[in-house]
Amino acid sequence: MQEAYVNINSIPTHIFTWGRWIEETITEKELVICITGNPGLPGFYTEFAGTLQKELGDLPVWVIGHAGHDDPPEASIREVPQLSGNEELFNLDGQIRHKVAFIEKYVPSDVKIHLIGHSIGAWMILQLLENERIRERVQKCYMLFPTVERMMESPNGWVFTKVAMPLYSVFGYIFFSFFNFLPVWLRLMLIQIYFLIFSIPRQYLGTALKYSKPSVAEKVVFLADDEMARVRGIQREIVEQNLHLLKFYYGTTDGWVPVSYYEQLKKDYPKVDAQLDTQKIAHAFVLRHSRPMAAVVRDMIQQHRRG
Repeated sequence: MQEAYVNINSIPTHIFTWGRWIEETITEKELVICITGNPGLPGFYTEFAGTLQKELGDLPVWVIGHAGHDDPPEASIREVPQLSGNEELFNLDGQIRHKVAFIEKYVPSDVKIHLIGHSIGAWMILQLLENERIRERVQKCYMLFPTVERMMESPNGWVFTKVAMPLYSVFGYIFFSFFNFLPVWLRLMLIQIYFLIFSIPRQYLGTALKYSKPSVAEKVVFLADDEMARVRGIQREIVEQNLHLLKFYYGTTDGWVPVSYYEQLKKDYPKVDAQLDTQKIAHAFVLRHSRPMAAVVRDMIQQHRRG
């Protein structure tokens, strides 16, 4: 595994790679790029992506998070712009431009891409397919627990808009600021207690600590609020034009993407390649189900390799 912060659209962006670094010469005909969900901290995806690359063997796997969701170390000379006055960098449109810039800079035009989109990352993939320069490079898209429609109407969307956002607007900045005034050892202990309660592996402690920074949390919430406003009905024209490139994977216990969304998709597009999970993998699979999810995606990619 290799990792570094690289400037993409003038924003320091944390990139993780397995198999080949982004600045190395790519000799393979294909590679895998994973676009994260929200929060877009690629550190949560290390076990999933590392397992996937190990099982694929000969394909590089890259993970890119979202602009502004993972600040570089304090000693770094690179700084992420503040949210205020730079909203266009951190909303959905800004995140899509961010992914386009990354692909165009680092992926040679003759290399085919297996695009993995988790949650809102799947919606971003649909927008990327509207860019002909990107679309012609895509081998297949794997839409995992895809929040591509009716986010606000989902059970979790209702909780976010009716409960979480009002609370955050009043107490959020105060809470995260107070939390970050605590000594590091105390912050880590509190996060570890939370992890123990919810059976989350300790390996993500460092990533969770980054997520608790006020400058990161506000951009995560800002993007989520934009998602609620923008991700409404499914984008029928994009889906219809790209059915041959899309593979959907839905959960059975997903508060963001209920099974009814899967059933409606199958009804509206009888030829769609959509699969319903049988292992009770959670929407936030990276926290507890990275390995079984990697096995599922490995099989998908193997079926759609270049001949």
